[in-house]
Order: sequence, then C-alpha cells, then structure tokens
Amino acid sequence: MIARKNLFHDRGRLVISVGGVALSVTLVIILLGVYYGMTTLGTNYIVHTDADLWVGQEGIHDLWHTYSLLPRGLAGDIESVEGVKSVHELIGRAVQIEVPTSGAKKTVYIAGFDPTSGVGGPWDIVRGTGEIKRGEAVVDQVFFTRNRLKLGQTLKIGDKELRIVGVSKGTFAVVYPYIFVTTEDAAEIFGTTQYVNYYLVQLSGDRPAADVAKEITDRLKEKRVSVEILTKERFIQNHKDVINESFNSILFPLVFIGFIIGAAVIGLTLYTMTVEKMREYAILKAIGAQNSFLRRIVFEQAAIITLLGFVAGIGLSLLATLFVPRFAPEFFVEMNPTTVGITFAAVLLMGLTAPLIPIRRLNKVDPVVVFNA
Repeated sequence: MIARKNLFHDRGRLVISVGGVALSVTLVIILLGVYYGMTTLGTNYIVHTDADLWVGQEGIHDLWHTYSLLPRGLAGDIESVEGVKSVHELIGRAVQIEVPTSGAKKTVYIAGFDPTSGVGGPWDIVRGTGEIKRGEAVVDQVFFTRNRLKLGQTLKIGDKELRIVGVSKGTFAVVYPYIFVTTEDAAEIFGTTQYVNYYLVQLSGDRPAADVAKEITDRLKEKRVSVEILTKERFIQNHKDVINESFNSILFPLVFIGFIIGAAVIGLTLYTMTVEKMREYAILKAIGAQNSFLRRIVFEQAAIITLLGFVAGIGLSLLATLFVPRFAPEFFVEMNPTTVGITFAAVLLMGLTAPLIPIRRLNKVDPVVVFNA
C-alpha cells in the first residue's frame, strides 16, 4: 500500500520511469530478436531443403565461406550405396548481378536445382509459380520488393537472361537473397557444365547416416574424388557458428548496455523517491518499523516499475516487429519464448539490483531526525 502510494503520488515521474524501463526492454528484445532472426534466415535454406546429407568438396564448412566443386556424374555411384534413397545435384554460389530497374550491382546467391524433384528449390511461393523451366527464375521477396521488380521482368546474369516467374518468401540469407534457377541454367551461368557444387542425398531405411556417409566417402575415394559429407544438422550448426562468430561480439554488448540503462532508470527513480521520503521513513522507524519492512517497500516499488516497464516493452517490441518490416523488409526480428524469457530474466535482475543503493541509504535513517525537526 505504501509503495503504491509513493509511486502513484507523482504519476509523471512514474510514467517516465516505466517508459525508461520499457525502452530498455524493447532494446534488449529487438537485439535478441535480430540475433534469432539472423539465425533463422541464415539457416532457412538448409532447414527447408529436403536432404539428409550434403556431399561437398573436402574441407567444406558452410555455403558462405567455403567453396565446393565436384565432378558431375557421381550421382549414380552415390545412389548405389545401401541406405541412399535419392541423389540431387545442386549448383549454386554468390554472384553479382545488375538490377534492371536501377542498374545497381547486387550480390545474390544463385541456386540451381532440379524443378522435377524440387529438392534445393524454393519452399514458400508468395507470387507467381515455383515450377520453373529453363530461362525462368524465382526471386526472393525482399530482393523483389526492394528493387521494385515485376513478374515477367528479365534479369540478366552474365550473358544469361532469366524471366521472373515467381517470388519466394524466407529466402533472404542475412547478407544476400536467393534466386532459384534450373541446374542447366546455373551451369551455363557459372560455366561449370562438368561440375556441380553439392550432391544432396536423401536417406531411406534404418542404416545410420554415419555409415552411409563413410561408404560414400570410400567409394568416391576410389574414383580419386575427396569429399566432405555433412549431415543436415551439422551443416545447420556450421552456419549458426558463423553467425555467432560474426555478430555476437556486436550484439551482446548492446544487450548489456540495454540492461544497464534499465537498471539505472529504476535505481535513479527509487533513489530519488527514497531521499524525498526520508522523513516519512524516519517516522515509520520511530513508531517501530523494522528495516526489513522499509526494504520491502522499496522492493515493491521496484517490482511495480519493472513489471509495468516489461509489459510496455513487450507491447513496443510487438509493434516494432509488425511495422518496421513494412519499411525495411530485410529487417527480421524473431520474437519467440526464448527471447521473451531471457528478457524477463534480465528485467528481473534489473529489479533486484536497482534498489540496492537506495536501501543502503535507507538503512542509515535515524529516527531521531523526526524529533529534532
């Protein structure tokens, strides 16, 4: 009761305090959401590609930093291994193309796949079709929107012209968008008709993936082809590792700053309130109130500010995730239970640490000041 009266006595200050906590909560949630969003976008392609094993050149780690080149025509050898259901070729890598509407140079990832199987192709078509033929392409939604492209428009990649027939969602991989073409068109674009970049393997039966991978490795070694075979889970984790190494050193200090700002706002508010009400606290002490009772008042005030700030921060974060992507489609914030849980834990820590300084001052209140006044 006393805590609520202290807080709601000056509603302007309460609004400012709650607003400060809400902004720090929003900052923490957005930054964590950006991290999870980047992880989702960066692994989306592999997650949605229906392949259990990725067979690439020896030494591959991820699609962004390591380059894989394997002879074409190994699909039969791989398919003959016990436990292999099917094998699909993938020709893909990052290239620069000229945007027809602006003439600007943009880096995109060309993914050449077999439209008959669909393995390695787009998985969520939002406009047009995903069933492409030679000379056609499906482009990422962010790339399509940002560059004001239209269905039927022609993209020129090197000497190859491709007509846009579809737009896919979820295919913007952190730093560049995907453009899907047939394997034949991709081979012509890269001039690699004798090579592919990866063989995508689907498994069947109960044979362990590690045994299948070893047999494929041994069999191709007999043909003097050295390969690295990664399971889907390992390949996804490799991409997560790259994102962690690249962005964690930037994001997490900012999250820590957000936490410090929130704790400072709560602490300053409580300290000011405590100092202003020092005479009232002295009166309470004079009539027999224990220090533990006074500390509880301060903690209740901190809890109210913290919880109101957390709820307001969640609301602001939801608005940001809904409206910001309309103006910046590449900005993807993923709010999930983990994001909210981590933020709530951080806010709870703010609420527990912020009252420490005002409580230290409160412990020194001398009830005699009441009688001397």
